[in-house]
Amino acid sequence: MTHIDDETIEGAYARLFPIIVGKCARMLADPEEARDVAQETFARIWAERVNLRDARAMTAWVYRTSTNLAIDRYRDPWRKERAEAPDWEQLGTTAADPEARTHWRRMLAHLRRTVPRREMEVAILSRLDGLTHAEIAQVTGTGERTVRRLLVGFEERIARLRQGSEA
Repeated sequence: MTHIDDETIEGAYARLFPIIVGKCARMLADPEEARDVAQETFARIWAERVNLRDARAMTAWVYRTSTNLAIDRYRDPWRKERAEAPDWEQLGTTAADPEARTHWRRMLAHLRRTVPRREMEVAILSRLDGLTHAEIAQVTGTGERTVRRLLVGFEERIARLRQGSEA
């Protein structure tokens, strides 16, 4: 366990909290919910005594943890459905603009109980956060081949959903 002093925590909070909020806001429609997930992520940084001095490892940890916490929000059985069914045709590319992010949020709400956690995590990091396969592999602690396999599985799932919605 790494010793973390108050100055290190304050600096990390000032530097990382806005990044975490921004990342969560891309996934969640509610800004308050995004801040809640960011706060929970930061609480885990403290509780797990994550090494704040290794920026690369810290970034990977933050992306992975905040993504998983946001996925948990979508899997929460008490979460209210706020969005209509997604437009599957809009989900083939990264979510670079606000409209595309809205479609991704709809998809996440729709798929929250059916997509395996790892597949959802990799899809979010790729399509919503715009990370490369190499970056996703680093964040998730897997190989690029595994990342590609999970993304192919996700794309196949989306293709089946598209076919089902056209029938």
